[in-house]
Amino acid sequence: MPPDYADLRALFINCTLKRSPEVSNTEGLARIAEEIMRTNGVTVEIVRAIDRDIATGVWPDMTEHGWTVTSGRPSPSK
Repeated sequence: MPPDYADLRALFINCTLKRSPEVSNTEGLARIAEEIMRTNGVTVEIVRAIDRDIATGVWPDMTEHGWTVTSGRPSPSK
């Protein structure tokens, strides 16, 4: 019986510098791995980091260090 991976989830974080919908070669590579995983029953999500407001830093609450939250998403204070 082949292995069952249906209980696994994979998250690819694409760190390309190109915003959607620009073509990302990094995403093209991730899509190859995604297809292999999906074929084997793994649930896969790909996130393009440049399209998200991701607070960078080392503190648990970055709003205490210059980030504000708008629309439920952190963004740098101006």
